Amino acid sequence: MEHVLILTRNILSDGELQEKLQFLNYEVFCSSSLFDYLIYQQKYPDLMGHFQFIIFSETVSNAEIKLLLPLFRNKTKLLFRKTDDTSESEELKKLEGVTSINLKTDSLREKLMDTKYLHANQANFRKTGIDSSFDRKIKIPEQLDQLNLSRLEKKVFNELYNSNGEVITREELCNSLWGTGVTNSHLSHLSSVVKKLRKKIEKIDLTEEAIRTVWGEGYQLSPDFFA
Repeated sequence: MEHVLILTRNILSDGELQEKLQFLNYEVFCSSSLFDYLIYQQKYPDLMGHFQFIIFSETVSNAEIKLLLPLFRNKTKLLFRKTDDTSESEELKKLEGVTSINLKTDSLREKLMDTKYLHANQANFRKTGIDSSFDRKIKIPEQLDQLNLSRLEKKVFNELYNSNGEVITREELCNSLWGTGVTNSHLSHLSSVVKKLRKKIEKIDLTEEAIRTVWGEGYQLSPDFFA
């Protein structure tokens, strides 16, 4: 049985969500004290290792979620945001790695099950090699061969992969790609390259949140590539 943690400011506000998750055979824990601990202590407690899915309640603001996201870096957690409609706001789209859900039973069922099977499939990936832009071999899942990466996309991927999961700043990537320093044009172009690369990888369900945006720092490749 999968375990779900609902982080909330008011446990009474999420009773319906908890009931629907239990109806779908998830074991649910709803906590405001754990949310407060995360906000004020900025630490990731061992207790959270028990949960596969984490849902941020509507009582939690987007700004608070953004503040907490660095705590989940390198954690194999599936993050969700409860909303009151089916469309994602522009603000929510800025929360990298957070998927919106609503109280409709079919939406809950499909989104949770999709992520469950996605992660199950990731465990079966076989590693292979492709030529990098530096004429070297790197080990990556064989599905990447299907993506027809552009020269810049391949170079960005190789830089992130060779960092062994560490964050690479935008400045470092710009210098690697163009070698002429950082400009607004380069930063905009880099953002576009990363966005296209992320979509290509996620389009074939290779991994969820393939490239993570670490706010104020740079980009980081998903830990799934180093499993």
